[in-house]
Parts: sequence; structure tokens; C-alpha cells
Amino acid sequence: MTTATELKITSKDSNVRRSVAEDIDTPADVLVKLSTDKSCYVRQEVAENLNTPVDVLVKLSTDKDNRVRWNIADNPNTPEDVLVKLSTDDDWRIKYAVAINPHTPIDVRGRMTNDLKKTIRMHIILSFDE
Repeated sequence: MTTATELKITSKDSNVRRSVAEDIDTPADVLVKLSTDKSCYVRQEVAENLNTPVDVLVKLSTDKDNRVRWNIADNPNTPEDVLVKLSTDDDWRIKYAVAINPHTPIDVRGRMTNDLKKTIRMHIILSFDE
């Protein structure tokens, strides 16, 4: 890790840390450090970054902030077992992200067609045609 990166990830300004977390060229070891950031906005960007290691995605899938879990549900690198767990989240937006994730198992999508939110049901039904 370069000195410049170290300075950025220890910055008091969460926007600086967030910009590092959202950068597709940020190395995995830096994303691991940022995954425990006190700012939910930084953790959201880590959850969305395609370079984030799978074990970090698993850990962040239980984050208290629903926007972090939403980005985990939307990340194509999220393991199937995590998507299965997130498919029963209380937040409908997380369920929607699971429904549109192409790696969500077909049986989970089928179960989700019984969801009360019309948006989720419609997307799942349309995804069966893909």
C-alpha cells in the first residue's frame, strides 16, 4: 500500500475514504480495511466494489445498515448462500436486489414470487424468460 493510499484511508473526511472504496482499482487489502469503516457510506462502496474479497462480502451481508446489505445483494460476486439469506431480509429493496442478481438460484426466485411487493414479483416473473 502506498503512503498516499494510507493517508486517504485514514483521512477524517469520509468522502475521501469513500472515493477510495468506490475506485475499481483499489486493491483488495485496502477494501478489507475499509470494510470496517465507521461510515456506512464507505462500507456501501466497499460492498459494491467488484474487487472486494468474498469473505468481506459475507461479513458485510449482516451489516446493520440496509444500504450496505442492498449493495451486497446487488454485487455479482456475492455467494449464492448469502443471496439465499438476503432473500428473506425485512427490507423489500434488498429482496429486489436479490431478485435481479443473475446468480440468485432459480428456486429462490421461485419462492420469492410469493412476495407481497409487486415490483419484486414482476421482476422475478420476467427473469424466468431470460
